[in-house]
Amino acid sequence: MLESARALREQGAAENVAGRPVEAARSLAAALEEIERSGGDAPSRAHLELRCRTLTTLALTELMLSGLERAVARLAEAEKLVVELDDDVLRARLDYQRANIHGRVGDLAAAWDGLEGAVRRLDAFAPHEQCSVHLSRGMLAFTLMRPREALESFAEAARLAHELGGVEQEFMARHNEGYAAYLLGDLPRSLAGMARADELDADVFLGPARLDRAQVLLEAGLAKEAVEALQAGVAELDGDGHDQMRAEFELELARAHRLLGHVDRAAAAAASARETYARIGATAWAAKATLVGLLAELDRQRRTHRAQPDADETGLALAAAATADELVETATMLGDAELADNARVVAAQALLLAADPAGAATRLRDLARVSSGSLADELDAAVVRAMTLVATGEPAPARRVLAQASRRLAAGQQGSASLDLRTARAIHGARLAELDLELAVPRGSGAVLQALDRWRSATDRLPSLGRPDDEQLAVLTEQLRAVRGQLRGEDDPRQVRELHEQAARLERRIRDRDWALSRSGAATRAVPVRLHEAREHLRHVDRDLVWFFRHHDRLCAVGIVGGRATMRDLMPAGRAAELAQRVRVDLRAAATHHLGPLAGAVWSSLRASANELDEALVRPWRSGRGLVVVTCPEVSALPWAVFPSMVGRPFTVALSLTSFARRGARPVGAGVPGVHVTVGPGVPRGLGESRSVVATWGERGTLVDPSRREELLGALARPGVVHVAAHGTHQAESPLFSSLVLHDGPVFAHELQPTGVRADHVVLSACDVGLASARPGHESLGLALSLLSLGARSVVAAVAPVPDDVAAATMTRHHELLASGLASDEALARAVAETDDVAAAFLGLGGQHRL
Repeated sequence: MLESARALREQGAAENVAGRPVEAARSLAAALEEIERSGGDAPSRAHLELRCRTLTTLALTELMLSGLERAVARLAEAEKLVVELDDDVLRARLDYQRANIHGRVGDLAAAWDGLEGAVRRLDAFAPHEQCSVHLSRGMLAFTLMRPREALESFAEAARLAHELGGVEQEFMARHNEGYAAYLLGDLPRSLAGMARADELDADVFLGPARLDRAQVLLEAGLAKEAVEALQAGVAELDGDGHDQMRAEFELELARAHRLLGHVDRAAAAAASARETYARIGATAWAAKATLVGLLAELDRQRRTHRAQPDADETGLALAAAATADELVETATMLGDAELADNARVVAAQALLLAADPAGAATRLRDLARVSSGSLADELDAAVVRAMTLVATGEPAPARRVLAQASRRLAAGQQGSASLDLRTARAIHGARLAELDLELAVPRGSGAVLQALDRWRSATDRLPSLGRPDDEQLAVLTEQLRAVRGQLRGEDDPRQVRELHEQAARLERRIRDRDWALSRSGAATRAVPVRLHEAREHLRHVDRDLVWFFRHHDRLCAVGIVGGRATMRDLMPAGRAAELAQRVRVDLRAAATHHLGPLAGAVWSSLRASANELDEALVRPWRSGRGLVVVTCPEVSALPWAVFPSMVGRPFTVALSLTSFARRGARPVGAGVPGVHVTVGPGVPRGLGESRSVVATWGERGTLVDPSRREELLGALARPGVVHVAAHGTHQAESPLFSSLVLHDGPVFAHELQPTGVRADHVVLSACDVGLASARPGHESLGLALSLLSLGARSVVAAVAPVPDDVAAATMTRHHELLASGLASDEALARAVAETDDVAAAFLGLGGQHRL
């Protein structure tokens, strides 16, 4: 009978691991019945031992089904048997289960005590159980900020998992290695470890793994991707017994929605998580959910905040502060220093909204300064500290906090070899950048310029990527190339739909792999350029600058005209965005050349919008020089050459002032560069255009036809001029899959990363590849911007479709003027002015190139 009971207990334990608590409860209840029936009135020691083990296993099941109170009751029953039997093996197992249960509900101090008891009696566990003990201890050690103990436990867990060869244990070891890397701030290593675990065919409940990966994505700034992963994880939680796990998913969804600015969704998810945690007795987790709900409410209040809040607004803010103070007490009681500090930061935010900066300063002075390893948490605390310093009349220290935070953000971006990951993480600095600008505006144009450049050029200042070739990534990319090739020749709607779905799946896998790659080799650091040096470079190249930015609901700009800096309030931001969108849409329509009677109306609309924008944005500066333009989302991707005052005028759209200066003249003694010309398939005038470009450059020009991916990547990786006449696409949702179509398939933006880009001047005679997808945190991505971010000095690309004949004429003329010695911005301006109006879609990006 005992053998049957043992089998039932083991089955119940397996059901727990697989996330099936209802089935586990049935098996364990049956095991207890067998033990009672076979033991009778005088149970043997074997009966008592098995009953103790079964109760210990059942405690976890009860937690998942009924909450902490029932789980603790089962532990108490098992404790009585341990005392009666005086058995160290059973005590070790009971300590481990107690640690597991208390850890799940956030009672970290009790969990640590239980684990230490288990580790002291490690011989009580089988080798695969010892691995689990070390894994659990390592995770809890990180949570409690005990890095030494964590490293010891994970090293031992990894060794045991490798020796045992069990798939389930290996999955847990590898996944938790990835999670450990996340807690240490190494996001590429974290994502790589989790990806390796996902490749294993392990029969384990995947809910926690899905949740962990979403947390890493959120820390990486990939909030949209985190939401998608969390929603998919929730959908997998079928049946009963997953209340706590569902609440954890909802809590992370609340955080992700808040980062995306979806306040209502964040508040609703946080409230749902809090209710579930409270019902099951998970006090610490309920406190965390309450805290995220408070943050969402404070975000809502901040959007409508006035300099002098009324009584209702003040009351709401004070109530939030009081709740946060209560959470500090709860966290202190539970021994969770990180939660306590986060609650103090929230209390300070609320008190700032209630116009009580002294109270906010008091809360911040009480911070325990325990680092969670989270860049997001660090930067959230930094913005509140800076705001408090401003409110207490200390703007200079506030500016120092902001400068330090910008350096911390840059440091947090450096470890990754993925341009996608590096730019995404800038989302965590968005509020800091806004505050920095807010402090700078009253101090004048110089301060504004410094604040804008500090945050905008963060990625541009990072070391070059130095990413190695990756076999897995190469295989996935070849598969995507093949699918894209099939799409171009497929007419059947059903097949087209299936191919699009297949391409989307491959793109997701490629992004996953791309995020997981760390930088390798010696990093090449960007040449540091100070603002005064950048301004001197403007003078040297005889250019003025206009840098547009949004301040509250106005579109403003800081200009450097004739060496003098000036700031102007230009127009309502909403009106600027509306007009810019009209210009983009009208130019796209005009480029089709199939408008017939509508052509006049389209061009009339385009010119009217362009004239209004020109009058508001460009003419007030009274500049007669060429321009360097730094845009903001409201006026991005504009064909500036359609503005009346910009016709024939040299201009460059730069990432920032220091970025423009960094891409200055080629080094002395660099020699005359070679010119690589590539032509893709299906471009009617592409071959003629390419031959004309080669003829312009004479012996320096090389035509590659048919075009090949490896040859183009090689040309981009060395100094010189590169010209590509090909079909291009911009992928708005996944900009690193923007591409140029060559004879052996598309070349994607992400494929430029391993070799980097050293070309001096890249001309993309292709539609749309000058477009970019804006990301929170003053970063954008697209094919042309990828070239710049990876090292190109200057790029010419279009922000709309351009007819083949117009593109051929414009680009041929651009090269003729460039070869004659003109600077790239002047050569492009004259070429555009001499051809067709739709040629205004071509922009010069990055810096200025001259032979």
